Amino acid sequence: MHKLRENAIELLNLHNYFDDAIIFDENAVAVYYDNSRSGGSLHEEAILGKHISQIYPELDLDKSVVLKAVREGLSTYNLQESVKLYDGREISHMITVLPIFEEGNITGAVEVSMNTSFNARRNIYITPEFGRKNQRLYRLDDIISGCAAMDRVKEKIRKVARTDSPVLIYGKTGTGKEMVAESIHTEGKRRDKPFISQNCAAIPANLLESMLFGTTRGSFTGAEDRAGLLEKADGGTLFLDEINNMDIALQAKILKAIEEQKVTRVGDFQPRNINVRIIAAANEDPLELVKKLALRQDLYYRLRVVQINLPELSQRKGDIPLLTEYFINKYNRIMHRNIAGADDEMMKMLCRRLWLGNIRELENTIECAFNFAEGTYLTVEDIPWLEKSCHGDKACRQEGKCQGGKNCSECGDAVSFGDFSLESGKSLKTMMREYEYKLISDAIEKNGDLKSVAASLGITRQNLNHKLKQYQLENKFYMDKKF
Repeated sequence: MHKLRENAIELLNLHNYFDDAIIFDENAVAVYYDNSRSGGSLHEEAILGKHISQIYPELDLDKSVVLKAVREGLSTYNLQESVKLYDGREISHMITVLPIFEEGNITGAVEVSMNTSFNARRNIYITPEFGRKNQRLYRLDDIISGCAAMDRVKEKIRKVARTDSPVLIYGKTGTGKEMVAESIHTEGKRRDKPFISQNCAAIPANLLESMLFGTTRGSFTGAEDRAGLLEKADGGTLFLDEINNMDIALQAKILKAIEEQKVTRVGDFQPRNINVRIIAAANEDPLELVKKLALRQDLYYRLRVVQINLPELSQRKGDIPLLTEYFINKYNRIMHRNIAGADDEMMKMLCRRLWLGNIRELENTIECAFNFAEGTYLTVEDIPWLEKSCHGDKACRQEGKCQGGKNCSECGDAVSFGDFSLESGKSLKTMMREYEYKLISDAIEKNGDLKSVAASLGITRQNLNHKLKQYQLENKFYMDKKF
């Protein structure tokens, strides 16, 4: 119990910013409670010794972020939710839940919350930086890759780091958007100035506005003179992740701030000069977001002075052995293990998998295997769901050729085209379409522009454009080369 409190003390020192703070043990039972602020919603005597399901009786345990923290070591930041308490009261609050580790083992979790039922506009929040405050920002050398697509991304980072231009990063969930943003910052002249990251999702618009622009005492109940993130990032970089989740009206204010390099705090009339580089990210195609009115067109054009498109892991399969080795080394350090690597069978399975969750999913898979591994090498038996899920997906039923080699060129560039035998049950037309899709995909992976892709396939550019649309491969082709 003492050790648990000791490990959580850093987080609980933040209690002045929150209404409630609870420490749960490894069984999700509350063992400590703090509500030093007057806004606390809970009562110590009513929750100590109680399971999370008793504190929030109508909670869906399958979705409980506290249980995810104590069972899987997953962190949750700034989750806005409405819940019913043990005494029947309903509240709305914003919670952050972080797991507690002792010698690599999960021993509990800390939940800090802000009651937004009555004071939703207070400028109180937590960012993942608290969890990484003793770690340096990512640098360009931290981006692990050996494929041509990522080499182009890294070269782009090197070039844009020299400037102050806004950058828009597009990549699916788990492709490493924040790593790219941090690398741009650390490679540039602003490296010694602040880098502030804020995810725009799941935060009420009025609260996000206060976070970004700051507040003025008296502008609303409980408001204090407080600098926003744009001011705090002065001289440095502000990274706005999932910017498409930002309220449209707030997007207009952000555009104005970028254009004028000035901010006006909520409740104030005096603009303040800033010098901030803006990097934004979206996990959907920005042009599609503009069409859906989720992203203002004028903001899109202002942000995409430089656009960096990140390939999915399925498009850079040659990097899977490199990333696997990196994550094995990482979890050897964290869990105090001495795993030598993944055996050949598991590496083949990893290379065949589609990885819809991209690099983040791969890392979580390796971490999962560490929990069950008993031998020197990770095996398929250490993660039994992996084979089942692979074979349940058409794209993953292909027979991979990866043997776990360092370069793994076969896995990235020559994964088998699948089953084209008559026994497969596929028609000739279907097999021809699949074969053509794979050939075009490989050509895109190996070449840097439309002309080269068309030439390698022996077709015209017009014919290639038609086929890109036919197979919905436009997004796979990263042709933004100019700065």
